Amino acid sequence: MTDRSVEGKGNMQEKKITIIERATEIIAKKGYHATSIQEIAVASKLSKGAFYLYFKSKEELMAEILRYHIRLITEEIEKVDQLDLDSREKAKLRLATMMRELVKRGNFIIMQRHDIDSDIGKEMELFFLEEMEKGRRKTELDLLEVYGEESKAYLKDLRILQEGILAQIIGDMLLHGLILDLDKTASYILERMDDMVEGLLKRKAEPLVTDATPVSASIFEKEMKEREVKLVLERMQVVILKLDAEVQEVQELQGVVELIQEELQKKEPRKLLIQGLSANFKGIKELDALRRELARLLDIKVL
Repeated sequence: MTDRSVEGKGNMQEKKITIIERATEIIAKKGYHATSIQEIAVASKLSKGAFYLYFKSKEELMAEILRYHIRLITEEIEKVDQLDLDSREKAKLRLATMMRELVKRGNFIIMQRHDIDSDIGKEMELFFLEEMEKGRRKTELDLLEVYGEESKAYLKDLRILQEGILAQIIGDMLLHGLILDLDKTASYILERMDDMVEGLLKRKAEPLVTDATPVSASIFEKEMKEREVKLVLERMQVVILKLDAEVQEVQELQGVVELIQEELQKKEPRKLLIQGLSANFKGIKELDALRRELARLLDIKVL
């Protein structure tokens, strides 16, 4: 790779970052749907045509905005995790770093509070939900490290309480102009968490939320299952094309997969119909594992 090509890639990346940052500012003020590509291009000192050299669409730009800001926030928090500090000092610094990054990226926080919805794109929405799920698991592990095994029964409660405090403080800072010393605020939050843990253990309170607490399928779980089903059906189509069978049989089996896909697009897919359609794959050893996986995902019988 020549020096010129490296320089060109570097300039391309710098311009993409500029577009992402300008777009974040505008979308935070106007909302995603009210913001035009023309506005973003002008703010980025580009023509509308030149915008498409960097992003294929506004949806792709929005996905990049999410990835860009989440990656930078995550990188800063991971730097704290690498420090040689005791668990309490690390927790305090982690809180301060998180608040500092969220305040620094205030436009992004304001933007995503209003514009993460299914109209923007399934893949982007799923990415965001996956990151949120990772964050929840990480917070619970961090709390366990600070408060030890005796706090284990209360980890979900403590995580919810800590997230609530953080969200309210960041919201007041960004939306209402509250000015706080973030290091002092981190210490304050940790002390309040100490109070809550001490109170819960002293009273031997029953946890509000545990692993056994009944929950309906989350948006995240539904999206993940939909993705898995889609992949299974796509793999079926590939396998069917490779079968040593007559052209007519291959076409009929492909038609069955397409009928299942169409049924799944409906608001209330008929499971019995899908179950009956899946029976067409019985006796085809190349499809046996896939049809059983499909049945598991859709909670239907293997006929």
